[in-house]
Amino acid sequence: MRVAIFHRGTISDATGTDERIIQIASNLAKEGIDVTIIGHKTTRLNLTLPENLHLIELPKKIINLYSVLKWLVNLVADSLTCKYDIVQVETFSFIESIALFFALRPLNRKFIIVFHDKWFTEDPRKSISGKLNLFLQKILFNIYDISITPGLSVKEWFKELHGEIIDRKMIIIPNGSPNIVEKKLGNYSHLREDYGISPNAFVALFFGAMSFKPNYDSALYLYGISEQISKEFEKTTGKKLIFVIAGKDSEKLPKTEYYIPIGFVNELNKLLSLPDTIVIPHLPSFSGPHVKTMYSFLSGKPVVATSDAVKDMPNVIPRKQFLEFIVDKPETLLVCLINLYYHKDLGSYLVLNAKAYAVSSSWSRISRLHRVLYNQLLLVK
Repeated sequence: MRVAIFHRGTISDATGTDERIIQIASNLAKEGIDVTIIGHKTTRLNLTLPENLHLIELPKKIINLYSVLKWLVNLVADSLTCKYDIVQVETFSFIESIALFFALRPLNRKFIIVFHDKWFTEDPRKSISGKLNLFLQKILFNIYDISITPGLSVKEWFKELHGEIIDRKMIIIPNGSPNIVEKKLGNYSHLREDYGISPNAFVALFFGAMSFKPNYDSALYLYGISEQISKEFEKTTGKKLIFVIAGKDSEKLPKTEYYIPIGFVNELNKLLSLPDTIVIPHLPSFSGPHVKTMYSFLSGKPVVATSDAVKDMPNVIPRKQFLEFIVDKPETLLVCLINLYYHKDLGSYLVLNAKAYAVSSSWSRISRLHRVLYNQLLLVK
């Protein structure tokens, strides 16, 4: 079987969509499938890739007509040499996805499009541009053989927009857990000092790329309540509470005594050694399931989160894998943090259950779900 995965982003093992793609491709290749990823190359790729996993550079400027035409000619030539059984398109715009389909359709067998989240940031039915995008998206659902999404809430949203076609044309394959489960967090006792954080403080970490609007909005929300929560925490426990924000562009956020953005930390294990707990304060949004929740569950630190942070994660239960707080009631976050401070056994219980949940959804399992789907598609004439 030959599989081509088209990714509009970078080919890397960074967190989020990039990691999902490279992990699925790597595991498929380990199972003997010939896999090609077409995307933007990066030096940030720490995996040892199987011999039958190939990388093809995507044009750096997709709007450059000459480079795109040259790239398409090379791609068509490759398809003519040995056509792909599965073409999987991810993270391209609607128009680009339609163009890829018609350029490659005569040469390859089955086509899949992946929607990692709800795509829209607001209800598209309320604007002319939104309705145009809905029209283009409906074309995609009709011409592609099937679509994949990682969460039930995303599928229900598309069904609300497009009707019964979603029942026939969209399946759910969830996100997997990253490969940090077997690694020790290491000794990073100097890390707090490096970032100017008191070694005796109780540290709550929120992390994620701030270019992703739900992360940015959540970070600002945390900033807005941080001083009040921290002062109340210290009044009750006698311990200083500091919220640490990490991730790309987080250094641009405001900094206070209680709220410290530290920017991007290259080593995830290093970052996860820093806090006493991880806080995921996601507000209700149009995004899909949050990959960072799975990372947090593997961190070895108890997790405090909103309901949005654990959406599309079946069998995740408050007070079993995490403590839940309510966005509109910041005092509920305070209660969760105080409980974790005083009840270490509660934190250990949450960590144990969270790790068990995350480990049960490995990337190798997720790649097998893709392989089952591919086999089923290829049986359909």
